[in-house]
Formats: sequence, C-alpha cells, structure tokens
Amino acid sequence: MYYLMLPLYNEENAIVPLLENVEKVVPKLGAPLRVVIVDDGSADKSVERIKEYSKRKNAVSAEVIPHPKNMGLGQAMRTGIYTLAQKVNDDDIVFTMDADNTHNPEHMPSMETAVKAGHEVVVASRYCSGGEERGLKLYRSILSRGASTLLSIVFHCKGIRDYTCGYRAYSGRLLKEAYQTYGDQLITEDGFTCMAELLIKVHPLAESASEVPMVLRYDLKGGASKMKIMKTIIRYWHLIKVLKSKKIYKK
Repeated sequence: MYYLMLPLYNEENAIVPLLENVEKVVPKLGAPLRVVIVDDGSADKSVERIKEYSKRKNAVSAEVIPHPKNMGLGQAMRTGIYTLAQKVNDDDIVFTMDADNTHNPEHMPSMETAVKAGHEVVVASRYCSGGEERGLKLYRSILSRGASTLLSIVFHCKGIRDYTCGYRAYSGRLLKEAYQTYGDQLITEDGFTCMAELLIKVHPLAESASEVPMVLRYDLKGGASKMKIMKTIIRYWHLIKVLKSKKIYKK
C-alpha cells in the first residue's frame, strides 16, 4: 500500500486540482494509493471541497484527520507521520506533499522507483539537475537555498541538496524505525523548519537517500504564503544548535 500525506490549511482553491492530478498518476504506481489529509483547523471550505471531490466516480480514497484549531505545519506533520508510522508495512511507501498544488504528482512514479531501488528517503528537489523554481519571490528563493546550503554544510546528508522541500517519499521501514527511535521527539518544530528536522533525523537511519528533479510551481499557488520569514530564519538557527548538541545526525 502507498500513502500520500497532505498537511492542509485553508487551501479550498488548490486541494481539488491537486487531488485530480494525483488521480492521473495512480495508474502509473505499483500499488494502491490512499490519501491522508491532516486538516489543521482550516477556516475556509477546504474540507467541504474534499468531501465533494470524494463523491466522484474515479476519486482517490481520501481520509481527513481534523485538528480542532490551527496548530501549525509541524503539528500537522506530526499527526500525519505518527499515524502512518504506526500502521505501515516495511514495503509500503509514504509520500508527503504540500496541499497548495505547487508540487506536481507526476514525480511520484520516479520517486517510487528510487525507493524500490533502495533509497529509503527520496526528495523531489529544485536543486538537482533538471529542477527549478517558477513564481517564487526572490527573498523566498534565497531563504530556501540559503537554508539548504547551510544545513548541508552542517549535517552532510549524503544524496540530498534540498533540505526544506516537503515533497518526499519514505519507505515504510524507515518511518517505522524513525518512530521507534525518536518516539514523539521525531518532529518537535512547529513551523516550516519541521521539514528539515524530519529529514535530518531520518537520514542516518536510511540505507540510502537520493533526489529526483522537480519544478516547483509556485505560480500555481492560489493563496498567500503562510511563512513568517524572520521567525523561520530564527528557528533554522535554533534547529541547528539543538541537533548539533544532540549529535543525532551522526551515522
């Protein structure tokens, strides 16, 4: 079984187009796909749109796990990853993706192939050959690339260039071991830095890691960014300090 976990907050205009694109890719995958959506207290019609979509004849199976209020990306990732880590089998694959339609599901088959080849964590990367960004404001691009460069220098996750992108595939075995190793400390960051934290923590447990090229389509994003720039920069520095002190990134 394959799973696609989507953390969701106020994406009423994006979630159905994304699910429709996922639907097109499912026949190209080697196992059935279930979509698990963590609704992080959306105040718009996102959940209503998902329910409407689920009634369609060819809709992919979509389960919604609700948060009673908005708790942040980190908590949404925590809920989704922890839920799946306790139910997956070793040969399952868990994909994660943003719910704002900036990530194209067409990369899922190549990520599946990479996981089956032994790369237990695969990142859809803007920074490997063939990857790029479209529609991302310069300051956001600089922040993401700068953060990935700094994290790469500090933590040396072999095979990885893009530390901040949330579009990934994990083997079921890896997520199970990561949850057994860290428990409820696997994801402690509440904001966007949770994606880097998760990658850095699971990487030492993986047999291998790799990337596939991705074109980030920020020009397709319907709403405004939810990232608070200065807070995110501060949290990256905090994350580096904490993880270095714990030395959890050592093989």
